[in-house]
Amino acid sequence: MKIKSYTLLILLLISLPLAAQTQNTKAVILYLEGTVDISRNGDYLDWADVDMGTEIENYDLVETGIDGYVEIEVSTPVSPGVIVKIQPDTAFYYDTKKMNGSTRTSFELLAGSMGMKVQKLYNDSELEVQVNSSVMGVRGTEFMVTSTVDGSTLVTTTEGRVSCQDDSGEEWFSTPGTVCQTTDSGKYREVAVPVEEVETYRKNWQKERMDILRSNLTVSLNHYTELYNNYYNRFDRSWRNLESKDDIFKKWSRYLINGTRPSLSEAVLSKQSISREIMELRSVLPIFQHAFYVLEELGEAYNQGYGQDISRQRKSLMNHYFDNYRETRRRLTKSLFYFRIYLEMGKRITNSDFNSEGLLDVTSGSNMLMGPPTPNAPF
Repeated sequence: MKIKSYTLLILLLISLPLAAQTQNTKAVILYLEGTVDISRNGDYLDWADVDMGTEIENYDLVETGIDGYVEIEVSTPVSPGVIVKIQPDTAFYYDTKKMNGSTRTSFELLAGSMGMKVQKLYNDSELEVQVNSSVMGVRGTEFMVTSTVDGSTLVTTTEGRVSCQDDSGEEWFSTPGTVCQTTDSGKYREVAVPVEEVETYRKNWQKERMDILRSNLTVSLNHYTELYNNYYNRFDRSWRNLESKDDIFKKWSRYLINGTRPSLSEAVLSKQSISREIMELRSVLPIFQHAFYVLEELGEAYNQGYGQDISRQRKSLMNHYFDNYRETRRRLTKSLFYFRIYLEMGKRITNSDFNSEGLLDVTSGSNMLMGPPTPNAPF
């Protein structure tokens, strides 16, 4: 099973004056229940520190458990207010940056589902959701994006209109009463669903996708264990290279905590000293991160007895994944911390309050070729 590459563009042409863009990004938990974890700077916050009123920062990794749910209000330079509703078994992070004169806030949905209620956007601003290699550009509406591990996407809208475009530029719309979903060929189609039945339709759609996935689990495991195996060594090597310069990141972390403004020359030298390693990690992180979260969900079905006819080599790769799960997860969250510090160095050099680049700009689609599997280096 190959990773499908979809492009989803959501449009609603309403905006506010540019002069209103005076605020910094601020995300605050409004409500939560069940298991909700937040990783910051490579470490998970104590459970007692994750509660209503807790602020979520750029590149914090937010994860909900099977019983978890959280609502977050995000006030950014692109909109006066965005309500994000994170469903169970979901992982995401976000960042805000300024590129080509436009301020953009991006949400990276690594797994699961999130709903959004978006107020009007300011002029020259963008708000987007990324799922695998799909990009959803938001222009003010209330909708939910649901992603399954086979790459399928469902967009349901309760207010406004959502434009869904594929790579050829063809366009479909999700509106109250009509959902937009991907097909097995990667195209979109519109399905009439009464508003009062949307939630039931979404749950049934998810179940259908998972039933199909389980019935073909061997194919899925073959693909994703190979993907994990091929990119594991590259991730391991680039991560170790960055870890060897951990003293630089710790020093800059103290700067952020204490509100210290380092000199321009120090910022330039610091950024130069880690740039090569950051670029190495950046080239592999998105696709390896995707494979990790897909295998987490596939692994649940595998442990339930599905896909047991995979080869001995594939079973060995699954065992490697399970054995190193906790350490890999820690490294993935620490990677976001490394990248955040790198961006802080860039902000000091440009004397700007915004990043000029982002981890989410990296395309992790079909242009990243897979070579033959290589032996895994143990942690």
